[in-house]
Amino acid sequence: MSPGCVPRCLVPGYSSIVERRAASPEDRDLLGRAADGLTLGRAVLAVTLIPVLGTRRTALGAAIVGSAWLSDFLDGRAARASAGPTSLGRFDLWADTLIGAGVVLGFVASGWVPAMIGLGIVVILLAAFTLTRNEAMSMLLQATGYALVLWRTWRDGLTAPLLWLLAIIALIAFVNRQVFWERSLPTFLGGLADVFRGRASR
Repeated sequence: MSPGCVPRCLVPGYSSIVERRAASPEDRDLLGRAADGLTLGRAVLAVTLIPVLGTRRTALGAAIVGSAWLSDFLDGRAARASAGPTSLGRFDLWADTLIGAGVVLGFVASGWVPAMIGLGIVVILLAAFTLTRNEAMSMLLQATGYALVLWRTWRDGLTAPLLWLLAIIALIAFVNRQVFWERSLPTFLGGLADVFRGRASR
């Protein structure tokens, strides 16, 4: 799951300097456009991950994934400080989901992950998320991709890229610790429970 993955405007009481009222409506509207640009940028990064990791450029892949995490971390704050709902806000979780899918597909293209396993993970989790809108399916796909990047970066002995990723994880985990316990973890566990309840009722 993406370390900064929180749907916009759904966390009451969450405080941040960036979320304070902007000086003018124009400034707030600019923040909304910036949030949309970050969301769109993550979708582009998701596509670039496939050829980058497919050609085994692990360091560059780690840099792209870390940048995607920072983008997600920042765009939610910009969106909450904007004048109103952003144009691409409803696609925010999709952008994060595609990052996870891009990583897994890149590992398949590189031969690091067997095609049947990698493609199966992407198809099953993407289909489940699309059909049910169960966020746990998106989080599982993201977590799979992120774990693969961390593992491969460590396996290749790329100390600087690994430290870059771990530093971003630590930053987001610290700042979003309340969000994680109050929103992200319950959503994930509740989503998994829904899946098992659905199977049990068949």
